[in-house]
Amino acid sequence: MNFIQKKLIAILLLLVITSCGFHLRGMTEISFKTISLEGKELSLTKNLKKILNTNKVAIVSSTENPELRVELLSEESEKRILSLSGQGLVREFEIFYRVRYRIKTSDSEIWSQENIIETRKDFTYSDSNLIGKEEEERQLNEAMRIEAITSLFNQIQVIKK
Repeated sequence: MNFIQKKLIAILLLLVITSCGFHLRGMTEISFKTISLEGKELSLTKNLKKILNTNKVAIVSSTENPELRVELLSEESEKRILSLSGQGLVREFEIFYRVRYRIKTSDSEIWSQENIIETRKDFTYSDSNLIGKEEEERQLNEAMRIEAITSLFNQIQVIKK
């Protein structure tokens, strides 16, 4: 294959990719330009701030009259036994992650009712692979936190001024 043929194939591939509607994920449209994150400092607060900053939303204090106020009330993690083996040993766990929050827009006098985002995951357990299962649980907890952040961001996104 000579240089011209390679160049022609590259251009053809580029045309195919762009014609199918492929494009890089850009910023998400949010109707608010300023948001105040209030309440408790939760483990997801830092990542939520990053996502908001990436989407050109300024995070301000509540005294600066933000367009939207989000009060983070609490977060909790829970772990329950899901199933036992015939010998009474744990075989499966179910883990939960919950975030409670409420929202107030600048034109509203009262806060919204308390909202809850809950994620849950199941995972098998084995005493013989203790270190691996602890790492799996840690990764699942982190994935649930990211899922909760995404859900909260999506809920903020659909709120209209």
